[in-house]
Amino acid sequence: MAKKRATVTERAMRMENMYKCNVNNLLASCAMPLTVLVLALYCLLPLAQAESLKVVYAVNAGGDEHTDQNGIHYEADPLNVGISSDYGKHLLMIGRVPEQDEVLYRTERYHTTTFGYDFPADGDGDYALIMKFCEVYFDAPNRKVFDVLLNRKHTVVKQLDIYNQVGRGSAHDEIVYFKIINGRMHYEYGGEIETSDVRNGRLRLDFIKGALDNPKINAFALLKGDVSQLPRLHKTEASERRVEPEEENKPRASRPRDNQQHQERIVRYNDRSAQRGYDDDDDEDDYDVEEGEADVPQRQQQAHHQQQSQQQQQQQSTQGSKRTRSGPRQPNPYSMDDSSILMPVFIAIGAFIPLLFCLCKL
Repeated sequence: MAKKRATVTERAMRMENMYKCNVNNLLASCAMPLTVLVLALYCLLPLAQAESLKVVYAVNAGGDEHTDQNGIHYEADPLNVGISSDYGKHLLMIGRVPEQDEVLYRTERYHTTTFGYDFPADGDGDYALIMKFCEVYFDAPNRKVFDVLLNRKHTVVKQLDIYNQVGRGSAHDEIVYFKIINGRMHYEYGGEIETSDVRNGRLRLDFIKGALDNPKINAFALLKGDVSQLPRLHKTEASERRVEPEEENKPRASRPRDNQQHQERIVRYNDRSAQRGYDDDDDEDDYDVEEGEADVPQRQQQAHHQQQSQQQQQQQSTQGSKRTRSGPRQPNPYSMDDSSILMPVFIAIGAFIPLLFCLCKL
């Protein structure tokens, strides 16, 4: 019995060892293919991500070809209509954009009338059109204002005032989203879907001449795919064009109004500091620049009355000083000639010479 039990135990151990060997051999044989598969997936993942956002067409308007830091290759401007300009090169820097990509905002194409570009689409899908602008000439708002029309029908940017958006010498991007379904372009505006035909697989981008100067474009790029991966401007997001119809009738915020309020605040602050006799640096923190805008006219009147009262006081003080003068104005002793100071010395020397001559004869 003991021998039978030992034999059974040995057989069980042999079977267990054989099972372990088979499992180890199986794992060893599968390890290499699994490793290769993981490495292949790891290498193909960046390619899949890159294909999720495809650059269909990109142009550096008025300039040469350029590849930006996001890998978007902009072709040289092929257009012969209008005027290409590199006036932006005289600026020391372009704000809101890395130095590598400033070239996209330094050159531009403009025209004295409406002009535009024809460029290819890439079938059905989600699209994003990035238009790059920079005001390099004007230094005030309401000097250059124009519209942008896409595919001859859709006003995707209305009344664009670059300076009013970001000022002078700063990058500004306008991003427009749309879809192409069954060869027709679909653009959402104000909650409604506008459609138009994509003729011969090409789109049209027009810059509409308005009453205020000439339309222009610095660069633009058409991308297809996952629009959530769109590159943004440096340290800030680009403006996304989603204008509601009721917003068109609202008054536009103008920089001169802000400057006028700022000047009014400075004048009022200076008047108060002059009355109290404080130094500008010490009293600067006491002035509240967040006062309500409702009482701006009242504060302007108060500042105007204070200025008038100060001018009247100054006039009265000057008139009073004129009336209290007694006698003629005394000469300034520091304005006398050097000859008047040396005259007594010359007289003393002239009197001493005869006296010395007489003493020598004695």
